[in-house]
Amino acid sequence: MNRADKRMQGLTAAISGLWRNWAVAVGLLTILAVCAPLVPRQWLAPINIVFFLALQWMHSAMRKRDVPSCSRLIQEVSAVILVTALFVVALHFFARGKELYEVTGQPFLADSPLIAILVTAPVASIVTLVFLLRRSEPLVCQKCKVRYGNVIEHGFVGKLFRREFLYQTRMLFALSVLLSVIEWGYYLVHYVNINLNKADFFFFVWLPLALYVLSLVYLGCRYYSLWVYYCHNDEDGMVAKPSASTLRYLILNEDKLFISIVDTGMKFGNGARMKHFDTPAVIRTSYSENENIHNAIRLFEQSTGIRDAVIRLAYTSPDTITYQNVFHYFAFLPDSEAIIDSKIEGEWLTWGHLRQMAHQKLLSSVLVSELNRIYKVAMAWKTYDEQGRRLYSIKHYRPTFRLRDIKNWEVDFDDPHWLIISKNNQDSFWYPIRRLFNKRMRRKKRAAEQ
Repeated sequence: MNRADKRMQGLTAAISGLWRNWAVAVGLLTILAVCAPLVPRQWLAPINIVFFLALQWMHSAMRKRDVPSCSRLIQEVSAVILVTALFVVALHFFARGKELYEVTGQPFLADSPLIAILVTAPVASIVTLVFLLRRSEPLVCQKCKVRYGNVIEHGFVGKLFRREFLYQTRMLFALSVLLSVIEWGYYLVHYVNINLNKADFFFFVWLPLALYVLSLVYLGCRYYSLWVYYCHNDEDGMVAKPSASTLRYLILNEDKLFISIVDTGMKFGNGARMKHFDTPAVIRTSYSENENIHNAIRLFEQSTGIRDAVIRLAYTSPDTITYQNVFHYFAFLPDSEAIIDSKIEGEWLTWGHLRQMAHQKLLSSVLVSELNRIYKVAMAWKTYDEQGRRLYSIKHYRPTFRLRDIKNWEVDFDDPHWLIISKNNQDSFWYPIRRLFNKRMRRKKRAAEQ
């Protein structure tokens, strides 16, 4: 199978996975809402828990696949199902042996139907709104970047996932708000909890189901169009795009990094071109799964005219879907004066200046991700051991980070384990629970192997 066929296969799986995730996640949410008035109340909480575990199993299975799949919607719907389950359990125990009344003032009878859509729709509205408004990147996305590299962080598939997650979340938010208004309006005005009549079935059962089916048809048409555009359009399609490898060099001397302003090729609405600061040493070559260090040195010398730099591989960003991988290198200069007679122009900036520029969004996204990865790996390596335990007795202590020390560090920036430690360590809230869970999983794995 050639690369074009592999790219076609990978893109097809990535695009179709977006529709599948919506169909499964929102489908389970719809089933809970539809079945709630029809099944005994004591079965609702176990069904919710089973569906929650099913989504977690699905998320775990997708993480093991070679082709990435966006799991943010699954985690989003999982939160809705879990909150609904907790509400049902709390209602069950709170109602035991007590005389309760519904919001409408009607008696809350033991055999009256439980309309779960009145809970799931508002909860889904709140959860989706939180996901839309949050600025920090969720853990599921951080793990996805660690697992798949450049294809998610800066590649086409990652951009597609980020765009479509926002689209799906906004769509789920709109549907949830619409159902909340309609269902609660009907419940407050017309519903009587003695039995379910035809109007009750329409609003509480058939309406959510119909909206779900319509959303499946709509998103199916949307993703089929995206698949045709990107996989069968010879001019703009990703399948025909040539494979390439990019070599990026971070030029360092003492406590400073050398950067210059570059044209991004993008334009503002008024026609002005968008520019960012980035490393001036960026080389694009024919695709290669592994780059030879001698070739990397030769390309750096040809591109910059600097002969006495010490080149060292920092980490790699693989891309097995679109074959657009990136190799990140350190270029240590013995003296800042070596730039004067070179082919590149720019200026030396300290770590503090770089952080300020990143906060002001003046640096390129690739450079920001490089600096973030280097900082996270270095600080995790200097603060914790390989099990995430503190190397220092002082809680939340942070060692000093200096650019000049990178050359002497014996840490593998290509090891994703340190990125995981930076989030899951002894100073994190869930560390004891995750550590206990990981121990049990390792024991089960060893038992299965024996």
